[in-house]
Order: sequence, then structure tokens, then C-alpha cells
Amino acid sequence: MEGIQHNTINILYLADHGYRAVAPDLRGYGQTTGAPINDHTKFTILHLVGDLIGLLDAITNEGEKVFVVGHDWGALIAWYFCMFRPDRVIALVNLSVTFAPWNPYGDVVGMLRQVHGDDHYMTRFQKPGEIEAEFGKMSYQTFIKKFFTLRDPGPLLFPKGKGFLHSPPDVPVILPPWLSEQDVEYFATQHEKAGITGGINYYLISWRGAKVMVPTKFVVGDMDLTYHMPGVKPDEMMFHSMRLRMGLCAFGCKCIILLVKVQVLRIKVSWFTLNNMEGIEHKTINVNGLSIHLAEKGEGQLVLLLHGFPELWYSWRHQIVYLADQGYRAVAPDLRGYGDTTGAPVDDPTKFTIYHLVGDLIGLLDAITSEGEKVFMVGHDWGAVVAWNLCLFRPERVKGLVNLSVPLIPWNPMGDVIPMLRAAYGEDYYMVRFQEPGDIEAELARMDAKTIVKKIMTFREPGPLYFPKGKGFKHSPDDAIVTLPHWLSEEDVEYFASKLEKAGITGGINYYRAIHLNWELSAPWSGAKVTVPTKFITGDEDLVYHMPGIKDYIHNGGFKKDVPLLEEVVVMEGVAHFINQEKPDEINKHIVEFIQKF
Repeated sequence: MEGIQHNTINILYLADHGYRAVAPDLRGYGQTTGAPINDHTKFTILHLVGDLIGLLDAITNEGEKVFVVGHDWGALIAWYFCMFRPDRVIALVNLSVTFAPWNPYGDVVGMLRQVHGDDHYMTRFQKPGEIEAEFGKMSYQTFIKKFFTLRDPGPLLFPKGKGFLHSPPDVPVILPPWLSEQDVEYFATQHEKAGITGGINYYLISWRGAKVMVPTKFVVGDMDLTYHMPGVKPDEMMFHSMRLRMGLCAFGCKCIILLVKVQVLRIKVSWFTLNNMEGIEHKTINVNGLSIHLAEKGEGQLVLLLHGFPELWYSWRHQIVYLADQGYRAVAPDLRGYGDTTGAPVDDPTKFTIYHLVGDLIGLLDAITSEGEKVFMVGHDWGAVVAWNLCLFRPERVKGLVNLSVPLIPWNPMGDVIPMLRAAYGEDYYMVRFQEPGDIEAELARMDAKTIVKKIMTFREPGPLYFPKGKGFKHSPDDAIVTLPHWLSEEDVEYFASKLEKAGITGGINYYRAIHLNWELSAPWSGAKVTVPTKFITGDEDLVYHMPGIKDYIHNGGFKKDVPLLEEVVVMEGVAHFINQEKPDEINKHIVEFIQKF
């Protein structure tokens, strides 16, 4: 509820001591404009940190680190800024609000509602327009005075129709010596101009087990209401209900080790589980609201294998067996929306962002690895995209990365990739066709699942993949007979098709529908590097390799700049997109040759 005026004394003092002090009005506040205040989904921590990264890109030199000081919501943003981009920060001083570690049992609002009831200020802030109407009964000057003079260390309550519980509307407010009428007037004029909804949207608000790796000093007052929230003080742990016994309030400094229920189930893999796949164990792991199916074999260092579209764990059948024989523990999950992994809301593409996908894997790794254990990752197609982002977000979880087909696509401030692909290839291009919910599903429903699998997996043109409306696959008419290559058997097709019929294709297509939202939320990683040892492999007939700008990016320095620990790029001649299935022996050797270095 603050602004630049609140920081004036600090700005002058820092400047007098030889520092460049910069204090922005944050998104939705004061003289900062352009935020859609009627849409609270545009006020996530990712938007807020992204704003600051963009600001620093504009006002600092490349590679320049800064000091960060935050208070209240500014402190919360600063914590996440330092978690997401420690490479941009020298040190941090935060005031009032402690670090809020991600809690798998739910967000802080539900817990505060249990503890303090529906009148707690964060709870009251949840319904759009409600608290604004409440505050609209008083002048902005009165609103500012009542907020800034709150000194009750207990919870801040707003009973419906009564305004500030600690200060009735008709009670005059005596200003403290540090807050003048001129200060109040400035804050009031800015809030009158911008409104209060932007700031309230911050409360409609995820990095499991992550640490803030920036030198930090924390300062709080003993009468600060946040200091008296449940679990915040270092000498107390308060359980206010049976539900709260499962986890601390998200504002707490303390953490408890959370045991994730792991349910091991035998899953029927049918008659086409070939003899050379014997010993592969199938499990279901319950994390992030999903029941994640995985295939696993072997003991030793864990290698996590991530499939692409429209595939399954089964795409890694050759790698699982080989890696296990070489002394590794190979784990290949069905990703969100695919195969035997259930629980994803396929009717909501916003639940398929890169943050959901990476979050699923962090939860999975927490469940199947020891604390502090690093893993190797291998990704193909969308699995590669997920792997790049996991390494970007959580490099401390990964020992080494081998990615196939899709290189890192760095965040572009000009926008997401879909408009560029539309401009290059037109409306029939597959990623463009995938954007409209239900459109491509209706198109593909005209053919059976086995035909879909065959036509996609046998596509070998290095040019773009088209789905003209009403015509299905442009490269292969609906009634054309597909001749299977040697590496894809009818049994393989049958397995892929059986799972496609069960799960549907919408889950996988939703990955494409979330591309714009991924872009919108990924501004915090503008200019970020993947700092994990990496090997990249593609085929010279892969359609991704022939997308605009990809070859130049891979071979002329851009890729190495963004992935400084990129050790090798391999381009296999005569190989198309489904490289790990088409050339399993070569890919197996490439993977093991790389990961055995570590």
C-alpha cells in the first residue's frame, strides 16, 4: 500500500553515501501504468519479478549485479527475485516479511482463514470488488492514515461493513512524528489516481524446497503484524487446528519435512511388453494433485527420461533397458495429460504451463530420491523443453542434461513463438492449429488413434507440419496407407494408440495452448543461462532443426552463450524427429558416454 514517497529518506541517504538508489512504483501502484487491474491473474509473483528484471535490463549494464531492499510485498518479491535470479543480486536486505517457502498443503490464505476467520485482511481481499467497495466509504486520506498508523501486533481484521476493526470510521487519527499530513496527501493522491485494486491483486497469489542463495540481512519490528503471524517467530511453533498440524503457515521461518505418499502399483502393460523389457517396474506416485505413472528399471544414479508429443514413457523403452544394464536407475514418467498419469484438468490449458510441468517433476523427484540427490535428465521434444526449464529454475537438482531435438528457446521480449510461426507458415501450421480449444481434436477425431500415431511418428519431411482445416495431415491423406519404418512396429503403434484412446489428445495439445502464458510468466528469466553440463543431439531431417533461425542459433554461438556448459552438439545424418526411437543404439551410447563423466 506504499509508493516512492515512502522511500524518499532512504533514497537520499543512499545517494549521500555514494549509491544509486532506484525505487519504482510496482505494478498496479502510483504512476506505473498499463497493468490490467481487472485481471488478478496478471499480478502473480512471476509477473512482478519479470517487471523488475525488465527494469534492470533497461537501466543497468549487461552482467551488472545490484543490491535489493524490500519491505512488505516488496520483500516477498525480493525473496523470489533472489531465488529465481541470484545471478542478478549482490546482496539483499529485507524488512518485515520473512521468506515464504512453498507449502504442498496449500496457500497461506486458506491457513489464515482457519486461524483468523473470514475477517482477516488477506481473506477479505480475495473477492474482487468487495473490499474496494468497503474502502470506498472513506476518503483516501483516511484510508492511508488508518493503514499506516496500525500498531496492533495482532491480526488485521476488516469485519464486513465495519471497516478497520482497530479504528472505527468516526475516530480521528493522530499521526505519528514520522508521518506528516504532506506524506498522507501524496500517498492519497497516488492511490486516488491508480486505485487500490492493483495492490490488492497481489494477495490473489509457487518453488518447492528451493533456497535463497543470496547474502541476506532481515529486519523486523517486534510490533509488526507479520512478526506475530503463526509460526514466524523463531521460538514458537503454533498449531491452531488439526489441519495446521500438517504444515506451518507459509509465512513461517521454520519448515518441516513432509512425507509424500508413494503408492506403488502394478500396471498391466499388455502383451506387447516384449521380452527385452522384462524387469521394468510400473508405479504410481501421487504428487501435485496428479497420479503420475512411471516406468523404472535399474539401480544406481537416477536418469530421468522425459517424453514429447504425442508420446509416453514407452518412447524410452530402449533407453530404460540399456541404462539399467549400464548400472543406472532409469525412470520415465508419463507427463501431465499423457498415458496413465491422471488428475490433470484437460479442459483448462492454463494448468499446463511450464511451471506446472516442472513442478510435477520436482514433486516426483522429492518422492523418489534422497534429500540433496542430483539426477541426470534426458528430454525429447516437449520433454526437452521441460528439461531446459527445470535446469533453468532448479540447477541444483541436476547433475547433467542430454536433450534431443529441441534446443533452448530463450525468452524473447518481443513475444511468444506462435505469432512468428503464424507469419512464417500460415494458419495451417500445426502449432497454430493447436491454439483453438477443440478445433484440432475435432479434426483428428475423424481418424482412429492408430492412424494418428502412425502419421505423426512417420513424418520425415524437414519442412513444416501442416494440418489444413478439413484435410487432416497435409503430408499424408486420411486414406493413405502408412508403411511403418523398421524402428516402429505394429505392437508399438498399438501401445501408443491404446493410451491415446484412454487419455485423449487434449492434454498433450494443451502444452501448445499454454505457450503464450509461459511467455507472459517467464520474464523473470530474461537473459538467464542454463548452468548445467549439457549435450544436445538432433537429426538433420528433424522438423525442429529446420524452423526459422534454429540452425543459426545452434551453430553460430547463440546456443553456447545461453548454455555456457554446453559440451557437445551432435547432428545425426538421415535422422528425423523421433530420434531416440529411430536410432536407439546410437542415442543410448551418446547418453552414457556423456553422463559417465560425472
